Amino acid sequence: MKKPVLVKVLLILSVISVLMMALSSCGTSSNGDKLAEIKKKGYISVGTSPDFPPNEFYVLDENNQKQIVGSDIELAKAIAEKIGVKLEIKATDFDGVLANIQAGQIDMGISGFAATEARKQVMQFSTGYQRSSSAGYQGILTTKDNADIYADLDSFKDAEPVLGAQRASIQYEMALKLTVDSNIKQLGTIDALALALDAGDLDAVIVASESAEPLLQTFTDFVILPKSGFDLDPEGMYSTNVIGFPLGEEYQSLIELCDEVIEESRAAGLLEQWVEEAKELRDLQTE
Repeated sequence: MKKPVLVKVLLILSVISVLMMALSSCGTSSNGDKLAEIKKKGYISVGTSPDFPPNEFYVLDENNQKQIVGSDIELAKAIAEKIGVKLEIKATDFDGVLANIQAGQIDMGISGFAATEARKQVMQFSTGYQRSSSAGYQGILTTKDNADIYADLDSFKDAEPVLGAQRASIQYEMALKLTVDSNIKQLGTIDALALALDAGDLDAVIVASESAEPLLQTFTDFVILPKSGFDLDPEGMYSTNVIGFPLGEEYQSLIELCDEVIEESRAAGLLEQWVEEAKELRDLQTE
């Protein structure tokens, strides 16, 4: 007689457990809308890799504390202000930002991204915002001694150099076109790549020229090969930056809001202003 009663009790407990899980799921989903969820929690989490001036980089404030600044950070602040929430920055290396976006560990990533075809398979993007400087390019950082060896890009390739590139970056994709894969070393940050180049472990590093310029102040033996003859992206395929988001329809309203902020900032001349202000901060740090 006790067995049927026990079965009934177990069935009732199972039903209650399923109902509680369903209610819990409904209570945290904000109707499947990420923007609504961000407003509810009161902050937006943004991933970045602060080693890419003038987009995002560290400076020391008046209290000698490290702060993350840059043109991308100003855009992130404008987005948070538009939503009406606080900005929470999660700093990692570049590869970590990409991984956190794919895993949904952050609401969005802003770190000088280019919308490559490979990345489009694992994340979604905002509309593009053009970098203001026409002088910037995807180039090659090397030592002055090495620079004398390379008359042009063909001679650079013929030398089969050992190249460095930031892990999971577009610069790594470019490096694959310049030397064999076994000659490419991927590191997490630009600073680590600079140290490897200085130590003689690398012949050159593939860089965005504007982000590498501050290194010339620290490493006086470094040089960026000239744009004429060594521009690795002459058609400007990677010159437009985008914000990255995890996959999922629930991010659509957030993406639309970010697109609005980008267009409003572009129309007001703020995108260019933020870049120039970030360059001034960058230059102050290297003086």
